[in-house]
Amino acid sequence: MKFEYQDQGSIATLTITSTAFEFRRHNRVVDAVLLRANVTMRRSGFFFLTTVIKGKTPAVMRAYKLAIREIER
Repeated sequence: MKFEYQDQGSIATLTITSTAFEFRRHNRVVDAVLLRANVTMRRSGFFFLTTVIKGKTPAVMRAYKLAIREIER
């Protein structure tokens, strides 16, 4: 699973990429982030799952920290 955080001023994006073998883990991380942070998401891919989380910079930074914390569980 790979995380990529990009700050673009007032808007930031977090891209989460993983393979189909990590499907459950990927969904658990994305669901945890969406429940706790005020962000929007776009999902694509079949074998390589890609989720792009977008929102205001503080919310996406919070989402990034939540994703890291959730993946360590």
